Amino acid sequence: MTTNPRRNLTNRCNALKSTGPRSASGKRASSQNSRKHGLNSAPDFESSSEHRALVELIAEEGFSASACADIAAGLLNYRRVMDAYYDTYTSPEPADEFLRDANVKASNPIFSELLSPSGSEPQDVREMASFFASMQRQERRKGGPVSRRSSDTHKLIRYQRNGIARLSRAVRQG
Repeated sequence: MTTNPRRNLTNRCNALKSTGPRSASGKRASSQNSRKHGLNSAPDFESSSEHRALVELIAEEGFSASACADIAAGLLNYRRVMDAYYDTYTSPEPADEFLRDANVKASNPIFSELLSPSGSEPQDVREMASFFASMQRQERRKGGPVSRRSSDTHKLIRYQRNGIARLSRAVRQG
Protein backbone atom coordinates (compact mmCIF):
# COMPACT_ATOMS: atom_id res chain seq x y z
CA MET A 1 0.00 0.00 0.00
CA THR A 2 1.44 3.38 -0.98
CA THR A 3 1.19 6.38 1.25
CA ASN A 4 -0.17 9.58 -0.17
CA PRO A 5 1.47 12.72 1.33
CA ARG A 6 -1.71 14.72 0.80
CA ARG A 7 -3.79 12.11 2.62
CA ASN A 8 -1.26 12.02 5.46
CA LEU A 9 -1.47 15.79 5.82
CA THR A 10 -5.27 15.65 5.80
CA ASN A 11 -5.26 12.94 8.45
CA ARG A 12 -2.93 14.98 10.66
CA CYS A 13 -5.13 18.06 10.31
CA ASN A 14 -8.25 16.06 11.17
CA ALA A 15 -6.52 14.51 14.18
CA LEU A 16 -5.77 17.98 15.51
CA LYS A 17 -9.48 18.82 15.36
CA SER A 18 -10.62 15.76 17.31
CA THR A 19 -8.83 16.18 20.61
CA GLY A 20 -11.90 16.06 22.82
CA PRO A 21 -13.43 18.85 24.86
CA ARG A 22 -11.28 21.91 25.47
CA SER A 23 -13.49 24.20 27.53
CA ALA A 24 -14.10 23.65 31.23
CA SER A 25 -17.85 23.19 30.65
CA GLY A 26 -17.19 20.65 27.86
CA LYS A 27 -14.81 18.69 30.08
CA ARG A 28 -17.37 18.70 32.91
CA ALA A 29 -20.10 17.48 30.57
CA SER A 30 -17.98 14.72 29.03
CA SER A 31 -16.82 13.53 32.44
CA GLN A 32 -20.43 12.63 33.26
CA ASN A 33 -21.07 10.62 30.06
CA SER A 34 -20.42 7.28 31.71
CA ARG A 35 -22.89 7.99 34.50
CA LYS A 36 -25.85 8.48 32.18
CA HIS A 37 -26.86 4.81 32.15
CA GLY A 38 -24.97 3.49 35.19
CA LEU A 39 -23.20 0.69 33.34
CA ASN A 40 -19.75 1.72 34.53
CA SER A 41 -20.52 0.85 38.13
CA ALA A 42 -19.76 -2.68 39.27
CA PRO A 43 -22.99 -4.29 40.49
CA ASP A 44 -23.17 -6.77 43.35
CA PHE A 45 -24.85 -9.72 41.63
CA GLU A 46 -23.91 -12.31 44.24
CA SER A 47 -26.42 -11.01 46.76
CA SER A 48 -29.40 -11.10 44.38
CA SER A 49 -31.92 -13.92 44.19
CA GLU A 50 -31.64 -13.95 40.37
CA HIS A 51 -27.91 -14.70 40.65
CA ARG A 52 -28.48 -17.57 43.06
CA ALA A 53 -31.21 -19.06 40.83
CA LEU A 54 -29.00 -18.81 37.73
CA VAL A 55 -26.05 -20.40 39.55
CA GLU A 56 -28.25 -23.35 40.55
CA LEU A 57 -29.54 -23.79 36.98
CA ILE A 58 -26.06 -23.60 35.48
CA ALA A 59 -24.66 -26.00 38.11
CA GLU A 60 -27.17 -28.62 36.90
CA GLU A 61 -25.39 -28.54 33.53
CA GLY A 62 -22.13 -29.69 35.15
CA PHE A 63 -20.15 -26.44 35.35
CA SER A 64 -17.80 -25.77 38.29
CA ALA A 65 -18.93 -23.41 41.06
CA SER A 66 -16.67 -20.56 39.95
CA ALA A 67 -17.73 -20.99 36.30
CA CYS A 68 -21.39 -20.94 37.39
CA ALA A 69 -20.86 -17.68 39.25
CA ASP A 70 -19.02 -16.12 36.28
CA ILE A 71 -21.65 -17.22 33.76
CA ALA A 72 -24.51 -16.00 35.96
CA ALA A 73 -22.79 -12.64 36.46
CA GLY A 74 -22.21 -12.39 32.70
CA LEU A 75 -25.86 -13.09 31.96
CA LEU A 76 -27.06 -10.56 34.51
CA ASN A 77 -24.61 -7.96 33.25
CA TYR A 78 -25.79 -8.52 29.67
CA ARG A 79 -29.36 -8.12 30.90
CA ARG A 80 -28.38 -4.75 32.41
CA VAL A 81 -27.09 -3.59 29.03
CA MET A 82 -30.26 -4.69 27.26
CA ASP A 83 -32.35 -2.87 29.88
CA ALA A 84 -30.31 0.28 29.17
CA TYR A 85 -31.05 -0.17 25.44
CA TYR A 86 -34.75 -0.44 26.21
CA ASP A 87 -34.69 2.66 28.41
CA THR A 88 -32.85 4.62 25.71
CA TYR A 89 -35.40 3.72 23.04
CA THR A 90 -38.46 4.29 25.18
CA SER A 91 -37.34 7.58 26.74
CA PRO A 92 -34.84 9.48 24.58
CA GLU A 93 -33.39 12.82 25.61
CA PRO A 94 -35.99 15.45 24.62
CA ALA A 95 -35.21 17.88 21.82
CA ASP A 96 -35.81 21.61 22.19
CA GLU A 97 -37.86 22.28 19.03
CA PHE A 98 -38.22 25.98 19.81
CA LEU A 99 -34.48 26.49 20.02
CA ARG A 100 -33.80 24.34 16.96
CA ASP A 101 -36.41 26.03 14.74
CA ALA A 102 -36.28 29.64 15.96
CA ASN A 103 -35.31 32.40 13.52
CA VAL A 104 -32.22 34.12 14.94
CA LYS A 105 -32.49 37.25 12.75
CA ALA A 106 -36.14 37.71 13.68
CA SER A 107 -35.09 37.51 17.34
CA ASN A 108 -32.87 40.62 17.17
CA PRO A 109 -35.76 43.04 17.94
CA ILE A 110 -36.67 40.88 20.94
CA PHE A 111 -33.07 40.97 22.17
CA SER A 112 -32.99 44.77 21.68
CA GLU A 113 -36.18 45.16 23.67
CA LEU A 114 -34.92 42.91 26.45
CA LEU A 115 -31.63 44.78 26.71
CA SER A 116 -32.95 48.35 26.24
CA PRO A 117 -33.84 49.04 29.92
CA SER A 118 -30.22 48.38 30.86
CA GLY A 119 -28.94 50.90 28.29
CA SER A 120 -27.44 48.26 26.05
CA GLU A 121 -25.37 48.87 22.97
CA PRO A 122 -25.90 47.30 19.55
CA GLN A 123 -22.82 45.18 20.29
CA ASP A 124 -24.69 43.60 23.24
CA VAL A 125 -27.57 42.67 20.94
CA ARG A 126 -25.14 41.10 18.45
CA GLU A 127 -23.43 39.14 21.23
CA MET A 128 -26.75 37.84 22.52
CA ALA A 129 -27.83 36.87 18.98
CA SER A 130 -24.48 35.15 18.46
CA PHE A 131 -24.88 33.22 21.70
CA PHE A 132 -28.42 32.22 20.73
CA ALA A 133 -27.18 31.09 17.29
CA SER A 134 -24.45 28.94 18.86
CA MET A 135 -27.00 27.28 21.16
CA GLN A 136 -29.19 26.66 18.12
CA ARG A 137 -26.29 25.08 16.19
CA GLN A 138 -25.59 22.77 19.12
CA GLU A 139 -29.24 21.73 19.28
CA ARG A 140 -29.34 21.06 15.53
CA ARG A 141 -26.15 19.01 15.73
CA LYS A 142 -27.79 16.76 18.28
CA GLY A 143 -30.58 16.04 15.78
CA GLY A 144 -34.08 14.89 16.50
CA PRO A 145 -35.27 12.10 18.76
CA VAL A 146 -34.16 9.36 16.34
CA SER A 147 -30.58 10.55 16.03
CA ARG A 148 -30.39 11.13 19.77
CA ARG A 149 -31.49 7.54 20.33
CA SER A 150 -28.99 6.18 17.86
CA SER A 151 -26.09 8.16 19.35
CA ASP A 152 -27.02 6.93 22.83
CA THR A 153 -27.30 3.32 21.70
CA HIS A 154 -24.01 3.63 19.82
CA LYS A 155 -22.36 4.19 23.20
CA LEU A 156 -24.10 1.12 24.59
CA ILE A 157 -22.76 -1.16 21.86
CA ARG A 158 -19.34 -1.17 23.53
CA TYR A 159 -20.90 -2.37 26.81
CA GLN A 160 -22.84 -5.02 24.93
CA ARG A 161 -19.71 -6.33 23.22
CA ASN A 162 -17.80 -6.42 26.51
CA GLY A 163 -20.67 -8.26 28.18
CA ILE A 164 -20.81 -10.87 25.43
CA ALA A 165 -17.03 -11.32 25.54
CA ARG A 166 -17.06 -11.86 29.32
CA LEU A 167 -19.92 -14.29 29.07
CA SER A 168 -18.33 -16.35 26.30
CA ARG A 169 -15.00 -16.39 28.18
CA ALA A 170 -16.77 -17.71 31.28
CA VAL A 171 -18.54 -20.43 29.29
CA ARG A 172 -15.31 -21.52 27.57
CA GLN A 173 -13.44 -21.73 30.88
CA GLY A 174 -16.27 -23.62 32.57
